Amino acid sequence: MKVMLIVPPWTVLDIRAHDTQGIAGFWPPVGTLYIASVLRKAGHDVVFRDGGFYTHAEMLREIDREKPDVLGAFVIAMFWERTRTLFQDIRKRHPKMFLLAGGHGPSAFGRKALESLPELDAAVISEAEYTVRDIVNRLDAGETLAGVEGCIIRVGNDIVENPSRPFIEDLDELPFPAMDLSDWQRYFPSYGQVRRMPSFQVISSRGCMNDCLYCYRLMGRNVLRFRSPKNVVDEIEFYVREFGARDIKFWDESFTYDRDRVLGICEEILRRKIKVTWWISARADCVDREMLEMMKRAGCWCINFGVESGVQKNLDMLRKNLTIEQIIQAVDLTHEVGIQTFTTYIFGIPGETFQEGLETIKLAKRLNSMITEFFPISPFPGTDLWNMACTSESFSRDVNKIGLLKDEIIYAPDTMTHAEVGELRRLAFRDYYMRPKFVWTYLRGIRSWFEIKAMFAGALALLKFTRKKEC
Repeated sequence: MKVMLIVPPWTVLDIRAHDTQGIAGFWPPVGTLYIASVLRKAGHDVVFRDGGFYTHAEMLREIDREKPDVLGAFVIAMFWERTRTLFQDIRKRHPKMFLLAGGHGPSAFGRKALESLPELDAAVISEAEYTVRDIVNRLDAGETLAGVEGCIIRVGNDIVENPSRPFIEDLDELPFPAMDLSDWQRYFPSYGQVRRMPSFQVISSRGCMNDCLYCYRLMGRNVLRFRSPKNVVDEIEFYVREFGARDIKFWDESFTYDRDRVLGICEEILRRKIKVTWWISARADCVDREMLEMMKRAGCWCINFGVESGVQKNLDMLRKNLTIEQIIQAVDLTHEVGIQTFTTYIFGIPGETFQEGLETIKLAKRLNSMITEFFPISPFPGTDLWNMACTSESFSRDVNKIGLLKDEIIYAPDTMTHAEVGELRRLAFRDYYMRPKFVWTYLRGIRSWFEIKAMFAGALALLKFTRKKEC
């Protein structure tokens, strides 16, 4: 059976403010490419198109040309309206094509995805590889989708919620993402997240043991599944051999939950003498000196720590389950070992005041990371923050406006105005990046031409952002 997997058409301005689009990038959607590899293993003909490279009209022409039996779209919440328009046009041109959607959007919306889009035949909920495979296998055999775990289906005029699907326990059994189906040479990462090109993504674990207020866990809350060190390094070596990879970004929620596994991955990289640099995310309470030193030896050059706030009560509101002291110790230790840090902060936390936002800026400057991002808090459908925000009259619930990096501040707590949240971001970027100490830290850490390009692009975006707000 022929299956076409897509990301609906989108542009950088759909996810980024005008002033910072120059530093934005995007990656191949690894989750969708995992589905593609599982479908190919099951014997189906698979093609992939990323809407980041196509207009609406161009995507329709690609679908007309490929004429798939099944079309599946990966959809995040903020792209739902775009998907609706696309699917309506597809249905007019291809009345018998089976249309399904998955990703964070449909998983959060549930049956409402089918209620709001009559053209949609099925929505895949949560982890999708085996659900999509089973759907396509059933369709290929001329069978109904009754009982297929992990999806919501349309049966005549009815919407039927099938049983949920257990998470995949043995992640090593999955084939590597079908990167060859993507135009991988055309992708480019956001500046600050990569040291050298070409760079590829690896997901070495799924799930998260934390329960943050603002986060929707597509791969499960309080459920962690790990790939073996050998399997992870096999994938890295595959990208080096087949695509010339020089840098890897790990997309795990927290790479360092399992200390022994981290050491095993490092040992495997060193044993095979694989020359790659790599970037991870970690919790501040899940690193120690021995681990960091081993990671440094194996090529780790940067760790992303989600700091979020410089005020303990705000961390507690976010359910971070961390202390300010733990964060300071982890970042300082990482710098001592010689690994750079990328720290993130949030303004507009429920109950946060403007003065407390200034304390967050003070902590950011104290930590002095190589790259720092300051986000307005953004409620996403399916999160506890969304449910909290929906009680506020000032929150529009418009999914098209959702995003951490857009111009408009869509949510503010009762203790601040929208304008104050925006002003904190402006002050944070100005006061953080326009310090001699930061400039010296950044220049001292540059190791590649890509980082030099990142420096100039970031400086231009910073000037546009701060000047615009001052006018």
